[in-house]
Amino acid sequence: MTARFARVNDVKLAYRVTGEGPPLVLVMGYRLNSMAWPLTFIEQLARHFTVIVLDNRGTGLSDKPVNGYAIANMARDILGLLDHLEMARVNMLGYSMGGAIAQEFVRQFPERISRLILCATMAGGHDAVYAKASVVSVMRDLDGLSPEQAARRIRNVTYSPGYLERHRGLVEEQIRREIALPTPLHAADLQFQAFAEFDGSSALANIRYPTLVLTGDLDELISPQNSRKIASLIPRAKLIVVPGCGHRVIWEATEQCLSFITEFLRSNDEEFAAADRSQANGHAPPMFAGIEVVTRWPSMLASVAFGALIAGRQSIMVGNASRFGDGKPVLLVPPYLGSDLALLPLLAWLKALGYRPAAAGLALNLSDTSSERALSRLIQNVTTRVGRKAVLVTHSSGLPLSLRAAERQRERVSDIIVFDPLHQPNPTRSDVRVHHLFAGWSVLPAILELRQVLRNIGIELMCDCLNATDVADAELTEGALP
Repeated sequence: MTARFARVNDVKLAYRVTGEGPPLVLVMGYRLNSMAWPLTFIEQLARHFTVIVLDNRGTGLSDKPVNGYAIANMARDILGLLDHLEMARVNMLGYSMGGAIAQEFVRQFPERISRLILCATMAGGHDAVYAKASVVSVMRDLDGLSPEQAARRIRNVTYSPGYLERHRGLVEEQIRREIALPTPLHAADLQFQAFAEFDGSSALANIRYPTLVLTGDLDELISPQNSRKIASLIPRAKLIVVPGCGHRVIWEATEQCLSFITEFLRSNDEEFAAADRSQANGHAPPMFAGIEVVTRWPSMLASVAFGALIAGRQSIMVGNASRFGDGKPVLLVPPYLGSDLALLPLLAWLKALGYRPAAAGLALNLSDTSSERALSRLIQNVTTRVGRKAVLVTHSSGLPLSLRAAERQRERVSDIIVFDPLHQPNPTRSDVRVHHLFAGWSVLPAILELRQVLRNIGIELMCDCLNATDVADAELTEGALP
């Protein structure tokens, strides 16, 4: 299939069309582009349908902006593509995150859908069953990895173990096709953020046309309980659980899935009634395991961090109330005469919320040159690995050090957030944005404000040309401070 392009919803989207018959749009999942669909899957579908595949924003040949990845907005991307193709109504298959996009598309534009297929996906909300923390870490912690390393890491939780053992050659071929046009880390992070925050559960009961819900019974990433819940809430849904398959059920059981999908799309409406109303067992665990605090923390910042940890656990367990981070590097600078020990709960909370936090590893005396060199090295290492600018978070007593580091590395630091117990903004002028959070007797408001400030700071990618900064870093590392 030859790639074509359409300018929709402020981005250039790449898409491909093949086959003849009723239109069928395939919406891919997290990180993958349209070339990841199994070749035989597309070829067989094209015998009966006009198959439209697209590269979601951030993937493949489509634009890769630093905004616009909310599931609702990505559904509008598809609407723009259908308008571009002058297609009034289509069948739609959404896989994994693509299933969330398909659900949102149905909610916003129900008149544009004929039939719906939701594969290996979830609806979010209080009753969703999220993956274990170890599985989420495999999918999320990709900074510093090459596209091939990331793909090999992820395959271990998306394919079933038995399939990996029996079909290593096919998996290797699939990996090579998928990494030919790798998804940049910032786009993967923003897609993850969007999927983590998605909650379409309340809209499922309004879906009035035939729906097929398809999943594998060994899916570690998105538990089949989520599919059971979706099928129980959609009035005209049929659930099929394919035995022995993981999250990549379409890849592992291609012929079976083709049979189910083709039969479903070509059947009469009368053949479909509500089916498989079994309720999912239990309630959703949090996406990340809770973190127990077992140490006595030093004074002011420790109290802030402890309050943050509690707030973080509550927000994650609520589900749709959670506001997930976008993977920005957040570097924590301890207060004067403080230490990294006080930062550990705050590190845990920021990690759970979806950022990439790191402590500066500084000595107690923040005024010496070794502390400045250590902070400079951390900024350089983390931003190089992640590929985007960092946000520094510090106590007001650590602000002078943070400002000096940020001024030296303007291309690597976008913002500084300051916990200020006296509510006295520092008058120092700086090219770096400085946000002051009043940390009075109650720490929770400051913590909630920190979460909101981090949320409002957008991703800023690193400049390709960092020669001047690198020279300054080299001088700083050698101790040549002014």
